[in-house]
Amino acid sequence: MSFLDLPNNFSIAIVDNFYSETELKEIKDELKLLSAVAELKVFVNKAAEDEENNSKQKSNSFFLDDFYNNKRELSKVLNANRKLFSEELRTKLVEKNLFYDHIFNVNRDTTLLNFYKPTDYYKPHKDNSCFTALTFFTLEEFYGGDLVFPEYNIKVNAVENRMVIFPGFVLHGSEDVTKGIRVSMAQFLNYRAGN
Repeated sequence: MSFLDLPNNFSIAIVDNFYSETELKEIKDELKLLSAVAELKVFVNKAAEDEENNSKQKSNSFFLDDFYNNKRELSKVLNANRKLFSEELRTKLVEKNLFYDHIFNVNRDTTLLNFYKPTDYYKPHKDNSCFTALTFFTLEEFYGGDLVFPEYNIKVNAVENRMVIFPGFVLHGSEDVTKGIRVSMAQFLNYRAGN
């Protein structure tokens, strides 16, 4: 695990090889099937918009929670991504910055799948989440599609099985994919304090 420090005591966490080989195979098998669902555009994500109400996103995406109608047990992806809440990860994150402890108070999270083909992108935007955990997967060898944080002049290479965790309010985007198919899984983490 590594961290990219930002001003004001925030950081971006990068976790390589987050999923085991077995988990990764199960996830990718399901993603291959779900890529066809994305192409059908039955479930469509309303992406962030610019000042003229134009979408900042060019890719096929949908919320996996909607597709499975909140029957998480049917999805290998939705079961595997619970690993984000492991005590092992918590310890490493909180050692860096106590702010990460908010992740483990989450009582509402959603999972968005983004399927990027050549010329697809997501212009810089902010998420409506306390934290966003973004993981990259390869369906076809791809080029481009790196994650950028323009306010800080930071670029994180989109590498298979790499998870990037950051505050959702930090401006970020995806550069154009130039070849192949890149999939990102965005877990939007939120919680409401109190009872």
